[in-house]
Amino acid sequence: MSKLLSVSVPDDLLSEAEALARAQRKTKSEVVRDALRRHLLLERFYDLQRYGHEQAERRGVGPEDVESLVDQTRRGQD
Repeated sequence: MSKLLSVSVPDDLLSEAEALARAQRKTKSEVVRDALRRHLLLERFYDLQRYGHEQAERRGVGPEDVESLVDQTRRGQD
């Protein structure tokens, strides 16, 4: 089921969205839905990235430790 969502956008952004829709042979709604999906995925990725940084910091793991940790994991060591 779909719901109607009204969004106000500046004229220049609307023009770009319309041009993109024409170029991709999509409706403006499809372009906006695609953009919203991408934005939500990107936010989830940033959340996971922040979580990973927090966990690494909590464990005292820095960028210099990554290669040896990957090697240990591949060898099945803890």
